[in-house]
Amino acid sequence: MSVKGLDTNLNVTKIVNQIKAKGYEFVIRYYSLKGNSKRMSEAESEAIANAGLKRVVVYQNKHNDYSKFNASTAEKDAKDALKQAKDLKQPPGIIYFAVDFDAKASQIEGNIKEHFKTLRDCLKSTGYSVGVYGSTLVCKKLKEAGLVSKTWVAKATGWGFNTSFKDCDIKQTPRTYVVIGGITFDENTAADINNIGAW
Repeated sequence: MSVKGLDTNLNVTKIVNQIKAKGYEFVIRYYSLKGNSKRMSEAESEAIANAGLKRVVVYQNKHNDYSKFNASTAEKDAKDALKQAKDLKQPPGIIYFAVDFDAKASQIEGNIKEHFKTLRDCLKSTGYSVGVYGSTLVCKKLKEAGLVSKTWVAKATGWGFNTSFKDCDIKQTPRTYVVIGGITFDENTAADINNIGAW
């Protein structure tokens, strides 16, 4: 049976019980550079869990442009994401990494694949594995290449160059926004809460 979740770049500590009461089962929050307001804190992580919700995490530092993808950046991203996972006591599992723009096939075959190969190699012996947030084309190409274990498809209208990809683990619901406690969320669906790296 499918489950519903929400994602946001804002702190949800004060409204976790409201989220739970609306029937949502997971919240997707961010790992990011220290000082970035979207970054989930240990206190927020604990509040989400204490409300009976699961957490899913995505790592992003302005990964909204092709220039942000290369092996050296990926090494830094992997190191930072692993530190935050340890600090927040995330058990071994999935860390999603964002490709937050409509990447062309040539860009995916270039630096984006190199970036995700480096992420995969850096996480390989840590107990964590790599997921990706991006367009249908990004998710399809990286999954087929064996560079990611999980995929989260963005809802952005027009992304993906008409690529069909139904084998995603999480999907943002197109044209659906939810407001709870003054925070606007994207809504997401997943086929199985136990298969998306939720903890």
